[in-house]
Amino acid sequence: MLNGQITHSYVGNTCSVVIPHPHAKEKPRSTPSPDTANDCSAGGVVEAAGAAIHVNLDRIRNVDIFIGDNDLYFYANVKLYKFHSRRTFDLRGLKTVLIKFDTTENCYQLYLRCLPPVAIVGSGNAAGNSGVVPKPKTARKEYIAAFLNLPKLADTLQDKEPLVHEWKLKRITEQCQLQLDGDETNFKLTSHFGYGYASQYNGPLQTSELDKSTCRVPEPQQISPLQRRLERIVDEMKRFSREQYKMNFVELQVPAGHQNPLRYKPKIYETSMTQEQAHLLHNLCSRIPATDESATATTTSSQSQSSQPDRQVQNEIDCGLISIVLAICYDVRTTNNEPTCESGWTRSILCPLFCYFEKFDNYRDVLVAFLRRVITYPLYRNFELGRQCVKDAIDVLKGGRNWLINQLLLTHQQFASGEPCRDSFNSYYLEDYIRYLSNAKVCSDEHLRLLARNVKNVLMDVSKRHLDLGVIEIETELIKELMQEMRIDAGSGSESPSQQQSQQGDDEADLDNDTSGQEDETTTDDDSVITDSFDSMDLRLIENDVYAVDEEDEGDVDDGEEEQSEVDDDDDDSNSSTTTTSDAEGNSVIEQCTSNSEAAASGSISASASASTSTK
Repeated sequence: MLNGQITHSYVGNTCSVVIPHPHAKEKPRSTPSPDTANDCSAGGVVEAAGAAIHVNLDRIRNVDIFIGDNDLYFYANVKLYKFHSRRTFDLRGLKTVLIKFDTTENCYQLYLRCLPPVAIVGSGNAAGNSGVVPKPKTARKEYIAAFLNLPKLADTLQDKEPLVHEWKLKRITEQCQLQLDGDETNFKLTSHFGYGYASQYNGPLQTSELDKSTCRVPEPQQISPLQRRLERIVDEMKRFSREQYKMNFVELQVPAGHQNPLRYKPKIYETSMTQEQAHLLHNLCSRIPATDESATATTTSSQSQSSQPDRQVQNEIDCGLISIVLAICYDVRTTNNEPTCESGWTRSILCPLFCYFEKFDNYRDVLVAFLRRVITYPLYRNFELGRQCVKDAIDVLKGGRNWLINQLLLTHQQFASGEPCRDSFNSYYLEDYIRYLSNAKVCSDEHLRLLARNVKNVLMDVSKRHLDLGVIEIETELIKELMQEMRIDAGSGSESPSQQQSQQGDDEADLDNDTSGQEDETTTDDDSVITDSFDSMDLRLIENDVYAVDEEDEGDVDDGEEEQSEVDDDDDDSNSSTTTTSDAEGNSVIEQCTSNSEAAASGSISASASASTSTK
């Protein structure tokens, strides 16, 4: 059992999956009523146990199904069910799938063929029904859990749910047929789904209001929210740029004169509303569209039957609000709260509600979708920047209701007056959310703070692995490239200090052993030492090396010539201090070093000549 809702069993190479209808608590009625007279004429009456049971056939047939190697996504009317199988489904032999619906239990039942289990290397038997990899022995853990009255391990599979490559799933809705209570009549599945705020719109869009450059779903009523989500994931994978992500991973390419978005601190408590925005807020709150009235009537009638649809609608509204707030926080942070001509595009492209009319049912999917789009579409494509925007949204939900209403009104103006016009987003989402936030009785401050806490907890569990874009591999590849460039630069650059010292020691040894007295050769050796030292780009090290050579040479001079050499040294010191006062006069330093070397060479020659005279 997964999520406490889907049950499954394996019989041979067949997997039986039982999925409850989202309105499973609504028991079918055995007596006809005026409201169901139309349903009866449309085939909504089923004979069961000698009594006529009336069911909403359109609601039952409104199903969309996707399948993968080990995953089954089943979207039934208003709710998405996910099932992960330990056995691999036989997709090649999948032609026609018969879905049986039990009107008494109000649930779907599917029979899917599975591939034979693969034998494990090193074991004498196959994996059996447990899949390719055998499950570890957990008898002791099950006993302890039963003794402590803890939930079973099967009930906690959601926490260890594997990462699913949803873009690999295959849609099989056209290959499925529906059968009611074993009747021989088969029905095809239909596509008639809601969209917009709380999925309360189900008619075709007005083409004149649709921004085709941003909106990727021109007919949302014919595409299930599951299919919209998969299309978004595929588009993001096509638009994702590895090279652009590498550039922004090392450093944000911030233009000159602009503040780094990572250092911006939003001021959510400082709000000011213009007169135009005040009029817009008054007009939106004073009128209630017909769709809101019908939705309110539907909600009131469903409260007497079940509270489950109410929680689903409220969860959908909250997830949509978080998605819009995240897009606004990114635009505010990257523009330092100074909207530009691209702000309307940024706020629409980062929100899947606007681009794909996507419907979210949990907070983690909202954060993952936002982070995926942050590193795919806008100017600054950085994961940490996206996380910082999520933290901004948490602060806004904690106590920035007025700031958020002001930003929603500003977004409404940008969509209505921008080119191209995005007024359809206002009609299907923003206007309803502005009314929702402006009513403190419907959306209280405590409820917003609860959303902030939930988003904060979910953010701790969202990592780069959940983005399913290979971000970790890209970063590892980039780090290897940078390390390789550093090695190349180090090999082609200046020599290490140990090599320099060894080379200088060899040059000094050559000077000591040289008895030829040729001035040109001595000067050449000194120049090589100076050049090697100068290549190390340390001017102070050059001066110290040269003066050290001068001191050693002065020790070889006779006493009769010490006074003259001291006078020359004083002149050399004064010239050296004069020539090295400015960093820009590098040539004078080299010339001074050369003159010192020539003086040292001449001193050694005179010393050798006097020594030879005294010997004679």
